[in-house]
Amino acid sequence: MANPISPRLPFEPADDELQALDFSLILELVPAAALSYNRSNDSIISVNQKLLELTSFELASLLGKSLTTLVTLKLDTNPTGRDARLVHLKTAGGSKIQASLRIQSLSQTNQIVALVFSPPDSQVEPESHAASLAFIEALLRIQRQDTSTAALSAAAEILHKSLRAQAAAAYIQRKGEKELFRVRLDTDLQSAQFPDLYTPPEPLTADIITWKSSQKPSSTLEELALVKGFHYLLVIPLSRQNESLGALTAAGFGSQPDEDSLRRIKLIASSTAGVLHHLARVENAQRAVQRTRQVVQLEHAISDNIEEGLIILTPDLSVAEMNPSAEMMLGYASSEVFLQKADMVLIGNETLSTLYKSAQQGISTKVANNLSLNTRTGKSFLAQVVCIPVMTDGKLSSILLILRDLSQSEQIRAHTQQLEQRAFLGEVSAIFAHEVKNPINSIMTGLQYIGMTMKPGDPHYDLVSRLQNDCLRLTHLMDSTLTFSKPVEYHFRPVDLAEMLPSILERWAPRLTRLNIRYNFDANPAHPLVRADARALEQVFVNLVSNAVQAMEKTGGTLNLRVINGAEHLVPAQYEIIVADSGPGIPDDIKDHIFEPFVTTNVSGTGLGLAITKRIVTAHKGTINLESYPGGTMFHVFLPKAE
Repeated sequence: MANPISPRLPFEPADDELQALDFSLILELVPAAALSYNRSNDSIISVNQKLLELTSFELASLLGKSLTTLVTLKLDTNPTGRDARLVHLKTAGGSKIQASLRIQSLSQTNQIVALVFSPPDSQVEPESHAASLAFIEALLRIQRQDTSTAALSAAAEILHKSLRAQAAAAYIQRKGEKELFRVRLDTDLQSAQFPDLYTPPEPLTADIITWKSSQKPSSTLEELALVKGFHYLLVIPLSRQNESLGALTAAGFGSQPDEDSLRRIKLIASSTAGVLHHLARVENAQRAVQRTRQVVQLEHAISDNIEEGLIILTPDLSVAEMNPSAEMMLGYASSEVFLQKADMVLIGNETLSTLYKSAQQGISTKVANNLSLNTRTGKSFLAQVVCIPVMTDGKLSSILLILRDLSQSEQIRAHTQQLEQRAFLGEVSAIFAHEVKNPINSIMTGLQYIGMTMKPGDPHYDLVSRLQNDCLRLTHLMDSTLTFSKPVEYHFRPVDLAEMLPSILERWAPRLTRLNIRYNFDANPAHPLVRADARALEQVFVNLVSNAVQAMEKTGGTLNLRVINGAEHLVPAQYEIIVADSGPGIPDDIKDHIFEPFVTTNVSGTGLGLAITKRIVTAHKGTINLESYPGGTMFHVFLPKAE
């Protein structure tokens, strides 16, 4: 497969990250005014009480709002809590407060950040800031782990340090079992003082279990703590979506943790549970893929070459894997939708829900024809969907979906028929052009002779002149037809668009100046290299510039040429070249046919220039499209970058 599953993914969606940490609790630990902010959608997630008091805003007027509601600033790509900057914080009354700002990332992707504001007269010690931000960084360290053992080990270490405990341990609970199994930690936290197995007297809930030596023990852990002389014992349950995942334990001497410490412990538990839940989902998805391949033996089918789209779902209808054909059909990368719910990716109708329910019940293969599905961009297409439940030991292990794009098949058939017709017409046109060209040349020679023998003022001179122009136009048309019809051999090499395009404009400069046409060229990056046949590619842009000039020759205007980075996710990556004019635009009845042979808006043109242009671009594995409206036309040319 093109996109193997990774245990920890850098593209985890923001809501996953939001689930892993309780940001409102985090902010209450910060000794200054603070908020958490989602950079991806420009929305404030949570605000602490200190910020509300400082700015006089109501909580409801800030949650979900843009950051500009409070402060205007440009965030760095990699925010850090070490650097402070002065900003002006807005208040509800319209005034501004000068404050020192520190920024701390709250997620692996740096999409979720904490903003901490300290006014000049703030009594908050810098050490308090540093300690709070250091704790946040410690929580993020838990999230960065790629195995359950590593995450639990990191969590136990942070708990041990935060409480200054004498011993700490981590337990994991396997699904369907009452016992909790102690994890072998990476660091020495005296975890061996806790038993290998722990059976809670009652199912663990979200509440922290606290015990002190003055109390009677009610579990084996508490009995052990009493024997070892510990003054207190904490059992911190790890759960997500009402599912017990394990527990953290800590024991020590002295007084029990205060309220501030308990808030920190809850954050450690929330972060750890979020990671364990995510890793469990990853593991389940991996098992679903593996079992599907084993049971259905699809190793040969799940390949880059198969035309059908293949999607493997987990029993809870999360996407585990997609093959490249499914990616192309739907417009998503497999990695992008990993563990997303199927109805968020396969957007269709109630028929799909019926197929899923049948599969979850273990009912045999179901087929639905002519389903209207939607791509990422909202474009719909007709598809056949085959839904296959994959059973292992009598239980549903995964669901296999096979997608066949019916509309694409019809389009291919129509396109093939069209190509065959065009090939035949091309052959006929080439023969016709070759046979007609010689007689036209003879007529031209005759007309030239007649023109030379005419006396000044001859009333037939205008007629002969018009006939000569018509013959020239026919000759040009025949040459273009022959060029369009004959096969072309291209010689590819790296071509610098920043050299080619300005040179074309320079050659056109005298005429552009004469016609009062301003022109501009811009390239980002400075030297965009494409793999191309230089002469053929130059013809493409000469044709496009010529069309733009013809559109503005009566009124003047502006001609813009731009080169920018195109779609980076494509392989190979592309440059986008834009040729834009400020002419009257192309009529709507011509737009859809503008790249077809003999279609033109210019009465003196052959109608083959844009057809030849498109053929060259296609031969370069690129695409060309058109935007036109009253007041301007833009051609967008996409060409692969040179490797």
